[in-house]
Amino acid sequence: MGQGYVLVNKSKGEIISFAHLPASKARELTGNPVTAAMTTWYLLSNIGDQISFVEEEHVVDDYRDVTNRLIDDLIKSQIIEDDGIEVFDPSEPEIFIRLLRNTWMDC
Repeated sequence: MGQGYVLVNKSKGEIISFAHLPASKARELTGNPVTAAMTTWYLLSNIGDQISFVEEEHVVDDYRDVTNRLIDDLIKSQIIEDDGIEVFDPSEPEIFIRLLRNTWMDC
């Protein structure tokens, strides 16, 4: 079992938590086409900011989670597509995974 990470922008007080996505560990974040696109897009959109990956348990609580805003930007830019969600247990609908797909993988 590997260590889970979040992307932290210290300059803006923001985090990308990768919540409800099938990746949080180093190999998963790198190999998953959606999270790799998210990371690249965020880094390119925030050039010059102090950004790094940190272990999930070391996140500062007052940082703003902008994961959903980033996903919306990538959808509007036609880089990823939202195919809904998959709920694992109907009695616990808050436990789900987002079904996102990198549209560039279709080429």
